[in-house]
Amino acid sequence: MIGTTPVPNKLFDLFLNELQGAELKVLLVIIRQTLGWQDRRSVHGRKTKDWISTSQLILKSGCSRRAISAAIDALTKKKLIQVFDKSENVLVSGDSRKGKQQLYFSLTSTLLNPGDNLGTTQEFHTYKSLTHVKSAQGLSKNVIRLAQKLRITK
Repeated sequence: MIGTTPVPNKLFDLFLNELQGAELKVLLVIIRQTLGWQDRRSVHGRKTKDWISTSQLILKSGCSRRAISAAIDALTKKKLIQVFDKSENVLVSGDSRKGKQQLYFSLTSTLLNPGDNLGTTQEFHTYKSLTHVKSAQGLSKNVIRLAQKLRITK
């Protein structure tokens, strides 16, 4: 659907009850900044990583710099996200991230399965067609009910 971001079911099914507030907010910002954007070059048809500044994380999550740093540490330890520098070196610890100008974030296979369909263009068009069919069927039923209430015959 246009205007929506696919969120992996694993987040809800396996991790939602384990995540603290700031961790969930930061993870949702990362999901929005990656899976929320189409990229036809990607396997899933969505961005696989994105450069997200600390100021963006603060603005979008509403969390403090300290809470964001702690959340990134926790999410990397839980292997839900990976953090890279500009040269694509994985930055595992807070110390390795300290002072870096650009941090790139991606989701890991812990959240994403290789076969996950995350809203490719074809899936969207199929969904849109089904939605129109269901809307037409629903409208038809409503017209019939209204006609029956008003005792209108053919």
